[in-house]
Amino acid sequence: MIIQGILDNSLNGQLCIRGFANIKELARLSEADYSYQRGLLDRSDISDFLETQTYLFFPEVILSYKFRYKFDEKKGEPLKLIQEGRSYKSNVRGDNTEISIKVVNPKDNNALPVKVAELKLDEGIEKPFHRIDGNHRLNAAEQSSSDKVGRMVIPFCLLLGTEYYDAKDCCINNDVSKNFDKAVKVFFHNINTKTIPLTSEENLKVMIDDTDNFPDEELEDIFAGRHSILTRRLINRVNPDIFIGISHILNNNYRTYFNDIFHRLLIAGIDEDAAVEKVSNSLQAVSQLYNDNANLKANDSFGLLTAFLWYHINGIDKYNAFKNWIFNNHIFEIKEVKASSIIRIFDKLISQEIKVFVAMPYFEGNAEIIEEYNKIYSDVITGIAEEKRFNISLFPIMCNKGATGDQIQDIINKIKEAKIVFADITDNNANVLYELGWARALEKKVVIVKRKNSKPTKSDIQNDTWHEYDDSCRSISLGRIAKDNIIEILKNNYGLVSD
Repeated sequence: MIIQGILDNSLNGQLCIRGFANIKELARLSEADYSYQRGLLDRSDISDFLETQTYLFFPEVILSYKFRYKFDEKKGEPLKLIQEGRSYKSNVRGDNTEISIKVVNPKDNNALPVKVAELKLDEGIEKPFHRIDGNHRLNAAEQSSSDKVGRMVIPFCLLLGTEYYDAKDCCINNDVSKNFDKAVKVFFHNINTKTIPLTSEENLKVMIDDTDNFPDEELEDIFAGRHSILTRRLINRVNPDIFIGISHILNNNYRTYFNDIFHRLLIAGIDEDAAVEKVSNSLQAVSQLYNDNANLKANDSFGLLTAFLWYHINGIDKYNAFKNWIFNNHIFEIKEVKASSIIRIFDKLISQEIKVFVAMPYFEGNAEIIEEYNKIYSDVITGIAEEKRFNISLFPIMCNKGATGDQIQDIINKIKEAKIVFADITDNNANVLYELGWARALEKKVVIVKRKNSKPTKSDIQNDTWHEYDDSCRSISLGRIAKDNIIEILKNNYGLVSD
């Protein structure tokens, strides 16, 4: 390949070639040095930018190249020859790289001559260029199969140095070569630390607030989606200053924040026509929540705020459950969380099935009594599931059907799987006491109940808390005990409900 460009010295005398070349060719010829550069980040947005952006422009990529040179008094050092406008061809065996310089004199006599360099690379040498700045752009181009990217021409700056060889064509790492390598690392450092890029908010303000130059159709094209349009509509609908409770988080970065939440919602499939109103209402509700709670007021995490907003938009029941979980488990003490992570954790938590097992005697062998107990617990648990929107269910009590199986093993397995175990110790039934001991050993959340006026409790269980139900109004009395204790466990042990 042949690289052409203007040859000149940069600010401190660094010789370089500046020009234009095909982006995929520059990517093919170059590689980064990860011994001091950071590894590639997941930047699929750059690929989208190259492939779809209408206003496609970015600064030059910066590369470096070292001419191979074996000391020769007659031939002369390559950079010196190039500075003088003379050509150079590598004298190292196996390298046919050469450069020629053409001086162009402008018609204006007051203007300086221009040196045009033509660098012809040896195709047998892979990756002769080193990437200083633009690694992600070149990598994105390398990965892209787009015809548009394949034809793309970009600006480049190629810094020139020299690599020295001895008489046996072995590379010598002398002071000149070391100084060039050192300079390249300093250039990399300065490029990445001395510039002050515009913030996301400053970039968004330029386009979202300027409706004359950037109508909605252009915003959609620039941002590859309609989230920025919804951000514009929300700003026009309501003054962000009213969100007093979360002002310490938004901190005049509300465009960035609104853009992020609308982007999430559109991906999730929200009705676009209702999106602005929903977000506006939810922002006001969450802002009030923060304003009323000192613990939230002290937390400035974008991620936690986004999670609160997400759940409020997606339904008040889930929002209340999330709020209780945050408060009961002191999640607000975490100073920074990722919205996607905390949403994923909570969704997994509330989607888990909470199974309830009831250990009880087979009262007088009466199947109708067992059926009534099943109905009492089942009605309570079904009601909680519907009211609190939790996946909670009951293992049917003594309702084994189908082929004959090992009942003891079946009970043991169910207690293992259960999160909550009720043990009815009425009349000290031996099987129930055994199952209670097994649940205790597995550290299940156990609730002990018994009929009023039944036989006194034996063993150490008499020191435990238990709840007595009135058998004359069993459904009401036992139902209330079951509901109150399940709610209390969900609240205190899972942090999912409030009083």
